[in-house]
Amino acid sequence: MVTSLLRVVLPPFLILGSMTACAAPEPFSCPAELGPTEQKALQTPAGWSATVEGSGPARHALTGFMINLGPVTKSDGAIYDDLRQKKDGQGGVTETATWKVDALDDAYAVCTYHRTAVVLSRPLKGYTECRMVQERKRDSAFRLKEAGCR
Repeated sequence: MVTSLLRVVLPPFLILGSMTACAAPEPFSCPAELGPTEQKALQTPAGWSATVEGSGPARHALTGFMINLGPVTKSDGAIYDDLRQKKDGQGGVTETATWKVDALDDAYAVCTYHRTAVVLSRPLKGYTECRMVQERKRDSAFRLKEAGCR
């Protein structure tokens, strides 16, 4: 009895291509600032005029981060899995919120910005964890320092 052995040899580019397809996506962070947006009133009540404060384009600094369960229009935020606070010697606090996102279906990272309703969102397929770090100096409000996923 003769047994034949079938041997398949894949070209190197096919092997490397399949390895990168299985690799985790690159980590990302919310941009610290959103580019210019158009700010104008579409309607103005009788007797009022509308202007834009300041000169030049408005600066939109990163002010918020959340994990949404579905597209942003669904407005269904996920609660963080862990929240840790670290106090410093001068009365300040650093707060770190962490979300485990690998088991979430159709989750999105959402970055929000000061003085605009424009948000940035990004699907989280392939990511495992997201985190947001906020800092508060003594007698002040929390300020978002960084937010992103890996």
